Parts: sequence; structure tokens; C-alpha cells
Amino acid sequence: MKGQYVVYERASRNEESLFVDIAGEVVAEVEEPADWKKGKDPKKRGGGRPYEFEFRPMLLVLMLMVRDRKDYREMESHLRSNPDLVKELGLKKAPSKSSIHSAAARIGLDKLGEVNQAIVARFKKILEDLERSM
Repeated sequence: MKGQYVVYERASRNEESLFVDIAGEVVAEVEEPADWKKGKDPKKRGGGRPYEFEFRPMLLVLMLMVRDRKDYREMESHLRSNPDLVKELGLKKAPSKSSIHSAAARIGLDKLGEVNQAIVARFKKILEDLERSM
């Protein structure tokens, strides 16, 4: 019985990696919002704190949350326990639940819905291609 669990665990890891690869392709096509600050502009004063994490990796984190139906705390725990996934997403460290929540608020539900639909469409196309080749 234990051997079957190990096989399932490996398969589920590959499934997550496959999702990150496909979602990464879709997210790479998404235009970054102009107000997503990458660093402090020395010419400007104030204006708030720059975002700790880049746009595209955080969008991938949010898409993983949607796929796995996790809340912010669960996603934070999942990322903290999977350092390889954090690196695969393009992050230096796992974001906190408040950083993930903040990113979701900044990106907006409409944009998240659009990206999710594009990812689902990409998966459907891959499935159709596999069915045709069989």
C-alpha cells in the first residue's frame, strides 16, 4: 500500500509542475500593470513601499491557489513546505499570506478570471491534441 502512495505523490508533483509550465506560458503573455512598482524611483519621493514580489510569479501563485482551491494560509504553508516549487515559480522566498492577498487585490478578480480562462483553454487544446494523436 505504501508503494502506491509514493507513486501517487510523484505523479501529483509532476502534475503541479506541468500546470506551472503551462500557466507560466500564459502568464508570460499577460501585460504587467503599470502601477506594479519594482523598485524605488530615486527621482520621486514617497509613493508607498515597492512590492516585494514581481507580478508574474505572484500571478502564478494565485493561479495555483485557484487550481488547488486553497485559501491564503494554505497557499503560504504549501509554498513554505515546497522550496523547489518556490524556485520554479521564480520567487526567491515564499510569500506570506498577506503578500498573496495584497497581490490578489492589486491584480483584481477580472484579470484573474481572464488568466484562468486562458489557462483552461490551453489545457483543453493540449487534451484535444492528445486525443487526435491517439
